[in-house]
Amino acid sequence: MKNILVAINFEKNAEHLISKAEEMAVAFNSKIWILHVTEPDPDDYLGLEAGPQFAQDRRVAKRKKEQALVEDLTQKLKDKGFDAEGLLISGPTAKTIKKEVKRLDIDMVIAGHHKRNFFYQMFVGNVEQDIIEDLKVPVLLIPLN
Repeated sequence: MKNILVAINFEKNAEHLISKAEEMAVAFNSKIWILHVTEPDPDDYLGLEAGPQFAQDRRVAKRKKEQALVEDLTQKLKDKGFDAEGLLISGPTAKTIKKEVKRLDIDMVIAGHHKRNFFYQMFVGNVEQDIIEDLKVPVLLIPLN
């Protein structure tokens, strides 16, 4: 198991997921990839047409915060002696994770799991289920509060 992908979404849960990745990386001498999938880049031409200026400014600020988070988490792993890289990619979450698993030759995916009720899953969907169904690698889902 040479490559472990940690799919993060929120700052408060990222450290918990990464600590599990650290345990696995030590056991298998693996590289840790941190991936955060974000909404489409507001800096491109098409993104700038979508909505009023305050909405664009908010998306740009959010994107910068997400980039800083990924960079910070990656640097903390490197400071601990882990081989690590961070990625911030825009696109649909499940599809992007699947694409990166293939591209990076990932051996295991670590992601958080939020308990959702039936109606939430029916209308919004279940990213965890979408990921598990198509991947050919083990997925470790960590329960989150």
